[in-house]
Amino acid sequence: MAGINLEQLPIVLRQFNGITENQTVKKELQVLLNPYFSFNELCLINIENNKASAEMRTMKYFDFEETLFIDALIDDSILWVEINNSSMFRTPSNVESALVFQVKTGFGKAQCLVFLSIEPGACFNELESMPLQILLQQVAHQLEHQTRLNRQKFHSTSLLSRLAELSNLFNDFASEWFWKTTENNLFTNVLTSNVANNLYKRHFLNKTFDDVITEHEQTQLKKWSQFKHLLSEQNEFIDFEFEINSSPQAWVSFSGKPQYDANGHFKGYMGIAKDITVNKDREYALNLAKNRAEEASLAKSQFLTVMSHEIRTPMNAIVGMLELLADSELNEKQSRWLNYANTSADLLLDLISDVLDFSKIESGSLQLDVKATDIYTLVKNIASQFLETSQSTGVIFSSEIKTGLPKTIDIDSARVGQILFNILDNAIKFTKVGTVNFKVDSTEKELIFEISDTGQGMSQSQLETIYDAFKQHDDGVNRQAEGIGLGLSITKSLVDLMKGTITVVSEPNVGTKFTIVIPFTLVKETTHTQEQEQSLEPISILVTEDNKTNQVLIKTFLEKLNHHVTLADNGQQAIEKVQASTFDLVLMDMMMPVMDGISATKYMREKLNLTIPIVALTANASKQDKSACLEAGMDKVLTKPIRFHDLNRALRILFSQ
Repeated sequence: MAGINLEQLPIVLRQFNGITENQTVKKELQVLLNPYFSFNELCLINIENNKASAEMRTMKYFDFEETLFIDALIDDSILWVEINNSSMFRTPSNVESALVFQVKTGFGKAQCLVFLSIEPGACFNELESMPLQILLQQVAHQLEHQTRLNRQKFHSTSLLSRLAELSNLFNDFASEWFWKTTENNLFTNVLTSNVANNLYKRHFLNKTFDDVITEHEQTQLKKWSQFKHLLSEQNEFIDFEFEINSSPQAWVSFSGKPQYDANGHFKGYMGIAKDITVNKDREYALNLAKNRAEEASLAKSQFLTVMSHEIRTPMNAIVGMLELLADSELNEKQSRWLNYANTSADLLLDLISDVLDFSKIESGSLQLDVKATDIYTLVKNIASQFLETSQSTGVIFSSEIKTGLPKTIDIDSARVGQILFNILDNAIKFTKVGTVNFKVDSTEKELIFEISDTGQGMSQSQLETIYDAFKQHDDGVNRQAEGIGLGLSITKSLVDLMKGTITVVSEPNVGTKFTIVIPFTLVKETTHTQEQEQSLEPISILVTEDNKTNQVLIKTFLEKLNHHVTLADNGQQAIEKVQASTFDLVLMDMMMPVMDGISATKYMREKLNLTIPIVALTANASKQDKSACLEAGMDKVLTKPIRFHDLNRALRILFSQ
């Protein structure tokens, strides 16, 4: 077959018009170039600014060394390469030769047609003929153009695929839709992204707001009157939420703007709506969980209140009777047994107080009672008490109290005492044999307490949980320390409440050291009237108490003080007795059958206009209970269990005012 001449060239070029597949171009070229040479594979390489890249190839694997390739084509338009003798091309082993045609397209730019596995034909020596050069130039342009189109097509297809994916995702999850109304607020258009979901079209088209809302929404008169006022004033509104009467019921949020025609006449609203059903369901679930948590907290508080009352009531009798026994003639063995009973009773009272304190701390209702305090006397008494109690143990107790402590400071003395008692008690409890040292110092603004012992100590892991509630490091069945594990947790909370710090260092079998720093304010010394220690003159007292044992106890206490006692089993009896007789004082329990102490006190104050002192003697120890007693008209609240000297002192203070 003869080579291509100029007359044949236009016809040959038309054969390539419309060809889009690389393999088809290769087949056509194999036929046309067969008189010159035959080849198996074809590649198009673009050169621009000394950078070469393969734009099209008909074989799966083909690569080349860019620098060698560009350098070899600097002067030649046609390049013959024996691949086995050159490192320019990296091809499969069955490709032995390559023929490169360079077509320069502009300054610094060129296109190269690379034919692989060449076998020369009859006209191989005519490769530089003009018709062949023009043909290869046009083929190169077409291949480059086709490659660019294919790349754009791939990019466009990928983009459309991504947009379709996003569109499907939007249809699945988008909650926004568009709406339009007439001037009379009739919905005329509803456009949603999900054409398959016609919920909004079905419930809104050709209806007004009144037609689509639930019965519950119709009862929200204030809400809807305000919204309709906005509509009547043709104002813009944003995120107006309401529930629609659909199946299933749904919540929507509406935002809209008024629309006007060319003459400025109002023609209705247009806006966007959003499905907020999921948010409302989540909000409902959160509110439900919050209400349940609040109910549980209230139930816990009520339980603790009831348990406090139920435990303190018999404890009042136990402690009081033990106190009466201690005032009687006992032999040595009986006195020892009585001391054991008193110790157990005190321990039980401490546990009850710890549980109530922990409940207050947990709920954030614990408050400090800051008042003028003789801090030296306070810590001296605490040290003396622990010196006495340690004498029956194998512990040597010592104290170092700075003589220059401030005389009177503003601080919660009861809580400071509680903190020191907790730490000192633990120090002695966990030091079977050894020493416990109590050191008190101060600066101008802070008290510094150090309590160190040579007891069993704690490991680092134990120190990390030392302040955890209900946590005891000696918690096995053979544990020797009593308690429920609240002491240190409460101590840490009290120190934090007082804006102080507490630190601890410890080592197993070496000992433990606590350092507590509590800030204070100095109080100028004032002259205080000493309480009169003499007994109160005999008075007539009505004791209102439903527990028979406590009746006997309180009556015995008061009669020891030479007072005249009358008993009432409940509030109703107390009212009848104060109407029948004259009393100087009423001691009133809070929780009683028939009529409680709060109701009885209110009746005496409001209906009978009685002004005699009424004192609550109750097992209800919470702050709310005390407030309820005072609001009802009681003059003072005494908490059970009450001891003889405490009752005597309270009566002296009450009648000396």
